[in-house]
Amino acid sequence: MFPIRPDTVEPTLRRNWLFRCAAIAVALGYFADSLDRNRPRLEPDVNYLHWSTDVPAVTVCPVTASGADSNHRRHPPNAADDKRILKYSEVDNTLNLKILKQTNEFKRKDSDAMCKSMFKKCLWNGKDFNCCRHFQPHRFVVDKSCYSINSLQTLNKRKKLVVSYFSKTGELEMYFNGPVEISLLDPVEIRFGELQKRYVTVKNHEESEVLYKTRQIIEHVSLGTLDLSKRGCVLRGEIMLFHHSVYSKSACLLECALRETEIYVKNDTLCNCPSTCTEMEINTVWNGIKRSRDNTTKGIVTMANPATERLIMKAGKDYIDLIVIFACFMQLFAGINLLDIPKFIFAKHKNKSNNSKF
Repeated sequence: MFPIRPDTVEPTLRRNWLFRCAAIAVALGYFADSLDRNRPRLEPDVNYLHWSTDVPAVTVCPVTASGADSNHRRHPPNAADDKRILKYSEVDNTLNLKILKQTNEFKRKDSDAMCKSMFKKCLWNGKDFNCCRHFQPHRFVVDKSCYSINSLQTLNKRKKLVVSYFSKTGELEMYFNGPVEISLLDPVEIRFGELQKRYVTVKNHEESEVLYKTRQIIEHVSLGTLDLSKRGCVLRGEIMLFHHSVYSKSACLLECALRETEIYVKNDTLCNCPSTCTEMEINTVWNGIKRSRDNTTKGIVTMANPATERLIMKAGKDYIDLIVIFACFMQLFAGINLLDIPKFIFAKHKNKSNNSKF
């Protein structure tokens, strides 16, 4: 055999290392590209037999006689009129002062007595429950002293109404002492801004019935691999508000209106209040109002049927997918297995310890 010349070994090793370094750079480039193109996606949760459907937050606000008789309260205006009303009659540079004044006046009153003057009786699936124990006021009074059940934004969180797939029923029946406005909202939202225009007015001696369906979107832990710019929505607990314990877009806008009224009035998008990833879509199936037979003022809110569709928002590739992609690229382009990395580190550490003995 011919002896191997030392001057030919070193260039060969150098070329091999250069090739491996170039291959690793290519693998890291492909991995970075996969990470950059990672986007959220929606997947159906088909295991609906094992989860319950949350009932939306039901918000009830009293109205005056003049407010109950106005037509636009029963039939809200179109989008263009809605923006015009919002700009000129609801929002101005003293909005924060009005909200704080109304809130302070409400705190000085007996909220329980005000609630009892509005509610007469409440039933859930035919069973009586204490209205004013479970309908709670919000932290701020925007235009009226409203009370909500199933909301995460009230001062005290009481009864949680849910409908399981097997129960098949979800009827909330409310009797009132006077005209009211009833709104259905996502449990994390509050009646502020555009959501103030979404309600049904029940006049004296009228009976209102609303049938609705819901579809929930829940977040997956893999969304944590994506930043806010890619997700386009806020994860639970990602942004903390000053006055509200749970983040929502409407609560964020309200706090923006309180602290930076001029910015909110100029353009509410400058408040930087993105939507939440977890949300509840509420679709009204039927809405009817008729004269009450027994001269009672009554509102019935019923879930048409338990939701059989729930979507899970996930990242296109989660942590495990990204690790597998990185490992495959390293093996394909550089011939390096992930197990070689700890072996290399251990060998280096072992060589250092041996050299220190001498």
